[in-house]
Amino acid sequence: MNVPLAYSSVFLVVASLAIGFPAGASGPSGHHETATAAQGEEVMKAQHERMGNFRAAMVALGEAVIHGNKTAAGDQASRLTDALRGHEKDVPHKNVSRTKEFQAFYGELQKRTATLAGVAKTGNLQKTSLAYGRVLEVCASCHAKFRD
Repeated sequence: MNVPLAYSSVFLVVASLAIGFPAGASGPSGHHETATAAQGEEVMKAQHERMGNFRAAMVALGEAVIHGNKTAAGDQASRLTDALRGHEKDVPHKNVSRTKEFQAFYGELQKRTATLAGVAKTGNLQKTSLAYGRVLEVCASCHAKFRD
């Protein structure tokens, strides 16, 4: 089976998500004590749930692209947009004083996710995989600054 390079790249990204993101989607883990004091446990729990939904949609989108399922890719890209609703009020787990920077990442994530959704609707899986990678760039940058 001859798999195009773009699809192979997406597979590697999905694999790295499956390995690197589970901690982010598993719920409160005690690493957000500063934010918890400012926000309350319920707000932080909702934030974790949104990120878990976003992660699940990213993984499903990657799998759809790998399997050449254009319809599922479009559906999952729309699911990403839905998963972001509510993030505009989120704050980082740590470094709450850097909320403005954190929310700038959210703005960029929202912009790139909208682009990804638009591209995925066209059915062009190669362009979808490239837009997917651009979304992951924001995820990785934000996690590098605001996660453990």
